[in-house]
Amino acid sequence: MDHLEMVEKLREKANVSYEEANEALEACDWDLLDALLMLESEGRLHEIEEAAYTTREEKAEPQQEETKRKNRENGLFATLLKGLGNLIKKGNAVSLQISKKGEVKVSLPLTAVVIALIFMFWWMLIAAVAAMIFGYRFSVKGLSIDESINTAMDKAGTFVDNVVKPGECKIVVDEDEENKVE
Repeated sequence: MDHLEMVEKLREKANVSYEEANEALEACDWDLLDALLMLESEGRLHEIEEAAYTTREEKAEPQQEETKRKNRENGLFATLLKGLGNLIKKGNAVSLQISKKGEVKVSLPLTAVVIALIFMFWWMLIAAVAAMIFGYRFSVKGLSIDESINTAMDKAGTFVDNVVKPGECKIVVDEDEENKVE
């Protein structure tokens, strides 16, 4: 920001003349906040009808007051709908991918999966177990998904493979105990 813009900004915030703003900025080595504080400490700030600038803490943030005012104007129902819309938008940005042998077969938005789980929980559970038995794997992709979710899903798939696959099944709780037995 150049000096002219700083003078204009200080004039706007402090409601002082161009000369007063320029003098204050020069005295404070062109630091806008210091100049504003200096003008305030000298009592040279002029009252502004709409807002006042001070270093004292306010009871409530102006942005919070604005939000409360808008909520009262719009009503609780409109606020709830806006929040629901944001939730659906975030849910659509995340997807559940169903793959087999590394190839993604189906990718569903998380919103659709949650709605299906709400209305058909037991059917979805049975379908997920059956899919895992037939070699399908589930993973979650999206905005900021923690990899521990996908790791847990991989472990569940490996467990189902071990249960379904015929042959020797070896469960090791502690490697030291396994060495002692042999």
